[in-house]
Amino acid sequence: MDLLSEVLQTVKLHGTVYFHARFQSPWGMKIPTGEHANYHIVTSGACWLETDAVQERILLQKGDMVLFPRGDAHALVDSPQSNAVAANELLNNARKTSSNEIVFGGGGSESTALICGHFEYNRQCPHPLFETLPPLIHISTNDCSDATWFAAVSELAAQISAGNGMGKDAVINRLAESLFIQTLGVYVDSMDDSSSFLAAILDRNIGMALKAMHGDIAHDWNIAELANIALMSRSLFSARFHSMVGEPPILYLARWRMLKAREMLTNTAMPISLISEKVGYQSEFSFSKAFKKMTGLTPGVVRKSVMI
Repeated sequence: MDLLSEVLQTVKLHGTVYFHARFQSPWGMKIPTGEHANYHIVTSGACWLETDAVQERILLQKGDMVLFPRGDAHALVDSPQSNAVAANELLNNARKTSSNEIVFGGGGSESTALICGHFEYNRQCPHPLFETLPPLIHISTNDCSDATWFAAVSELAAQISAGNGMGKDAVINRLAESLFIQTLGVYVDSMDDSSSFLAAILDRNIGMALKAMHGDIAHDWNIAELANIALMSRSLFSARFHSMVGEPPILYLARWRMLKAREMLTNTAMPISLISEKVGYQSEFSFSKAFKKMTGLTPGVVRKSVMI
């Protein structure tokens, strides 16, 4: 399994679709700061995005997707002149057209269709993948090197969401997760900032060290060993790793061990003593102490929460 896939699986990435709906002008919707990674896909028409993450409004057109990895506040409006209201207020005032279609907003002739949802992931022990992403990622099919695939999945999601097929919500959620992964891939191709976990994975030197740590988390890694694997001096390796990943190598290793331990606690019946060995701790006591310091919970509490 590649590093990105392993990280996404371990943090339990899960996509959820709120709705696929049509908005008639004039309309505007405010989304407050939240704990989830919000996303929007424009399936027809166009709208404007307003957010403190960028200085100017962004025009979103059919096939575009915007992702807020850390749930930053933002607003969507049909026109720069339109006022945005709280999402709940807008959505609570739905109305039906003559064709019995539920729409939001005013009664104008201009309309926009959106798929809106969020991605959840384990935040009790956050991973640098999300912490080092920019506050906003905008993927336009006009600029995307894999535009055909991206547009096709977006269109498929829109078609399924608009229908009444059995299990459509589950299908849409899985498609949303696929779009998230594809969005990260497109972002990697276009990013000009090397300070991110994604850049670290692709970096020839730091990537080798990350692969080694992920491949044997029980090993008692030290800076000298990791620097040797990365073909760098210890000081240069430490500085470059910290710059790209956002934290020192040994702290990253400790965080990754706790994430893998949590995965084993929730997905297996493996004894805590054995889990502690598998993530590099010589005693259950030292592991439990480190786990609580990193996550705020004891291994036993996490195990019991699954059993309830």
